[in-house]
Amino acid sequence: MSIQHAPRQLHDAPSLPRDFTRYLVAAVAAKWGFNIAKVAVPLVAITSLGAGPGAAGALAAAGTAPFLLLGLPAGAWLDRVARRPVMIAMDLVRFVLIGSVPIAAAASALTMTQLWVVVFLNGVATVFFDVAVQSHLPDLVSGGDGRRLVAANGRLGIVDQMALVGGPALAGWLIGLSTAAAVLAATALGYLWSALWIRRVERPEPRRADAVRRSLGAEVREGVSFVRRNHTLRAIAVAGALVNFATAGTVAMLPLLLVRELHWSESQLGLFLGAGGAGGLLGAFCGERLARALGAGRSVLAIGLAIAPVSLVLPLVGRPVPGPVAALAWALVIFKVGSDSVVLMSFRQHVTPSRLLGRVNGTLRVVFSGALTLGAATAAFVGDHAGPRAATWIACTALALVWVPILRSPMRRQTLGAS
Repeated sequence: MSIQHAPRQLHDAPSLPRDFTRYLVAAVAAKWGFNIAKVAVPLVAITSLGAGPGAAGALAAAGTAPFLLLGLPAGAWLDRVARRPVMIAMDLVRFVLIGSVPIAAAASALTMTQLWVVVFLNGVATVFFDVAVQSHLPDLVSGGDGRRLVAANGRLGIVDQMALVGGPALAGWLIGLSTAAAVLAATALGYLWSALWIRRVERPEPRRADAVRRSLGAEVREGVSFVRRNHTLRAIAVAGALVNFATAGTVAMLPLLLVRELHWSESQLGLFLGAGGAGGLLGAFCGERLARALGAGRSVLAIGLAIAPVSLVLPLVGRPVPGPVAALAWALVIFKVGSDSVVLMSFRQHVTPSRLLGRVNGTLRVVFSGALTLGAATAAFVGDHAGPRAATWIACTALALVWVPILRSPMRRQTLGAS
């Protein structure tokens, strides 16, 4: 493992093992399935059970709660066991859970209680699956070569962004052609498809039998302490939290700001948000290339510095900034999110020993999920008392400062090289 300080270590895109292709095929099914289910399950509740806004909100909360509740213990447990079997098991659990909804609907036996249980347990399975994926990837592709991590995370980042942007749209289109329950049946089969492809991965996992076993609490504390003491991971935690706080607050306020205050149509709002989706996809696509051209650390700092003034355009949308200019600014903001997801994930995988990677990923998952919750809650409070434009100013000011933790860390001079 090495982190180089020469700024142009990454020149040519490295080749990735054949097993990674199988891994990527599995990720496509799992990521698209998760984002389709986020739309289809509430629609089943609304159309089949007559759920109102309160019940739909409770479903959303049930799906996100596991990320805050279980991130730390999940990471610690995954440092004790082989991660690939966990990924397969969690895919199969999600196959059964999501598949139970259309079966119950067909039998006229579906209830809101079942949907809450399904959504919560699906969130639990997704926590374990996601942390296992992030922790297993270096064992699968790296071999001590940080360039391979950037390349692999670049491809996974593209899959993530495409699923994030296209999943809800595809869900809406498919539900229009059939029913939400039928779409969930197909989604369940996607999880089964993912499990089968992960099972085809041939490279054996490293043994973890030599790990010192202590209480789960002590291992959780070790992971949190490692993040706190490591300069690179601490900078990643702060920068990622700022981005999540800012984007959650901005997304919460944009519909109010654009539709209610500026009287935009829903289709205009959709185009505005779609510009962000396109920016995120382009950022994931360019993250690896920017890391090769500038050096991984410099690329994160340079994009952060470039986005800082752009983000402050967003609260001025309509007064006096024209809508298309603000949409371009939003696209650039989410471009940074997509690019950072590739490079910063590679950094954290590269600087963390394999025995701690589950705990580090679990710790950061909790930090980032908490920042999303805090950002949305802060925007709601400020928006109620001072209006959506004031809340957007607070969110975008946080985004404008996202380069500060990178500048103050050694990461700004580092690039990911081969051992």
